[in-house]
Amino acid sequence: MNTFNFKKHIKRRWRRWKRTLWMTAALIAVAILAYSGLPISSAIERLLTTNFSEAVSAMGPPTMEPRSEEEIQTLVEQLGPDPDHLTSVVLETQYICGVETEQLGKLAVPQLKILLIQHPEWEAEVKSSEVMHIKQHVDDLSPLCKEQAYISIDAVGNLNLYEGRPAEEKVIRTFFQMDVGSLETSLPEGVLEQLQQGIRIQDKDEYDSVISTFSDYAVDEAGKEVRNGG
Repeated sequence: MNTFNFKKHIKRRWRRWKRTLWMTAALIAVAILAYSGLPISSAIERLLTTNFSEAVSAMGPPTMEPRSEEEIQTLVEQLGPDPDHLTSVVLETQYICGVETEQLGKLAVPQLKILLIQHPEWEAEVKSSEVMHIKQHVDDLSPLCKEQAYISIDAVGNLNLYEGRPAEEKVIRTFFQMDVGSLETSLPEGVLEQLQQGIRIQDKDEYDSVISTFSDYAVDEAGKEVRNGG
């Protein structure tokens, strides 16, 4: 085995060993909490015992570098000196359409460290010694948006994402302003009327397709030119 291949082999062994170590530590943490009679939610148990490497394979590559030990230590030091103090963990999931907040339960400092190591893609913020707020971004529509979201055009030509039917005027997001004149002359009959009434969006593919289609008619920032495909 040459030097290069030997180094690669050692690195693979080291990564596997670290994953095994953290998985073992997570399982021990859950067992200690359960044995001590301390509250632990099913969500926390699932997150602590998740094999991060498998999660990355399912979700795609992580968007952030793994947290350093110094960063994790800085976060947990804000919770106070008592390592056994229980801190509430609040998870906010931000979708491309919609936000969901979930109370995950309470953890002591050692378990919080494991959670932060297992999920380096999360943004973590200590709100107080009692609450740690974590945030994750999901490239999808929230379950609620999949049930209620519409894309439509308002009276001044803005393409908007709505929660519920456009008539209710609950705008979640404004994408851009469109040249309605070009829409009327370029699109097949009935499409503009359908857009005005609202186009139902049930998944990310539909979301991307609608935005891509109508972006060709968006007025640029100066409001002088229109991207209409020619």
